[in-house]
Amino acid sequence: MKDEKILKEIKPSHWAYLGWYLLGLLTIPFFGLGFVLIIFTFFLRGAHTFYLTDKKVIHEFTFLSRKISSAPYERIQDLHLTQNLIERILNIGTLHINTAGTSRMEIKLFGIENPEEVKKIIENQITNSIKNSA
Repeated sequence: MKDEKILKEIKPSHWAYLGWYLLGLLTIPFFGLGFVLIIFTFFLRGAHTFYLTDKKVIHEFTFLSRKISSAPYERIQDLHLTQNLIERILNIGTLHINTAGTSRMEIKLFGIENPEEVKKIIENQITNSIKNSA
């Protein structure tokens, strides 16, 4: 991310992991296994970071290992927002980003708060990258 300006840094919402937290609470009576699950879920959530820079979208996963995926704005072909009913109520969602030259989903920004705002930022950056390349 050298020579790039970070426009927004995003962590998945705790609401995105609600099912895991509830499962942890339900399994506490079983030898404290629930505590382990809750702590694991907390660290797993923290391992995901999404960055919107002035040049690309980045998903960084750092837990025991490290994985970084990125998509330059000029290569983004499709940008889809999905929200189920509960996610709409909680104002969280998932952005699916596909790039040119691949048939699979490149980057998935999941559990993000205010997903429509994030989508607009990405769309504006795509428009700017098209204008700058012309």
